[in-house]
Amino acid sequence: ALSYGSLLEGAVLTETGFAWPGLGRYITDSLFNADMNAVLGGTIVVGTVYIGLNLLSDLLYRLLDPRARA
Repeated sequence: ALSYGSLLEGAVLTETGFAWPGLGRYITDSLFNADMNAVLGGTIVVGTVYIGLNLLSDLLYRLLDPRARA
């Protein structure tokens, strides 16, 4: 889950460098156009996905590992 979060953070650089459409490029273009609402919205989306994946991995770890149930 943490690796996927790092991939989300790297998407901004990758999508900007290769001119691919996506959330990372949207955030970068919005930043250059001074559209702070779009930048904050994109940041909240990335942060929410990151937190959700961490929560999901913690819950699955507790469910699947018998040592963590005690």
